[in-house]
Amino acid sequence: MTTDVHSQLLREVRRLRIALMYFTRIPVGGLSVWTPSELNNAMRYFPWVGILVGLACSGIFLLLIPWLPVQAVIVLVLVSHCLLTGCFHEDGLADVCDGFGGAFDRSEKMQIMKDSRVGTYGVVGLWSVLMLKFALLSALPIAMIPPLLLLAHGLSRLVPLSVMCLLSYVGDPEESRVKPVAESITSIDLSVAGLVVVPLLWFWPIATLVMLFTLFLLIIVLCQLANRQIGGYTGDYLGFSQQISEVVVYIVGVSLWISA
Repeated sequence: MTTDVHSQLLREVRRLRIALMYFTRIPVGGLSVWTPSELNNAMRYFPWVGILVGLACSGIFLLLIPWLPVQAVIVLVLVSHCLLTGCFHEDGLADVCDGFGGAFDRSEKMQIMKDSRVGTYGVVGLWSVLMLKFALLSALPIAMIPPLLLLAHGLSRLVPLSVMCLLSYVGDPEESRVKPVAESITSIDLSVAGLVVVPLLWFWPIATLVMLFTLFLLIIVLCQLANRQIGGYTGDYLGFSQQISEVVVYIVGVSLWISA
């Protein structure tokens, strides 16, 4: 019995390490090869990776705020996030903006999204999202920014998982990085991912509940948009959905503070 528990614990630690390596630039050491099945199971830790990213961003903010103006610190936090994740989700955001904005035919949209170059729509999309993040965070009192960073990075990563559950994968299996994690999300994976809301509900119950409800509505919109535009989801669309969700959490956070 003890051996089984120990083996399961080691498997879960390995899955977390795979998730960290896949979704961030955080070095985990001694891990270079994994199977598609392992990567599938590692998706359960995607929101938990978001919590770690949020903690890192909050730590950077708290470290720098005594020495620099708040606007400068927010910019450095946003840059640090991009470096920490390797712009993994921002790349998807730019590709989807280019594809959806630059073509009318589904096949043309898909072709544009595969192009490694960033077009006008992609640049405008990235600029708009980054400016929204900066403006919304700048509108808050300093004490509220670290908690909101934690909420945004944790909760926003639940949305791509929901999109994966509700839609079919329509990307190119040979070219997309998401293919190994696109085939199945089990109920256990969803349960482990969903547990991320427990500590958030404990510390910020009202804000977390309002954000979860808003993200539920956003998931419906994102699924309808994806079905109408390309008939399902791609790896780029998952990145797009995470970025939009993060901005929505910031909007809800600022709205709650203003209305309080």
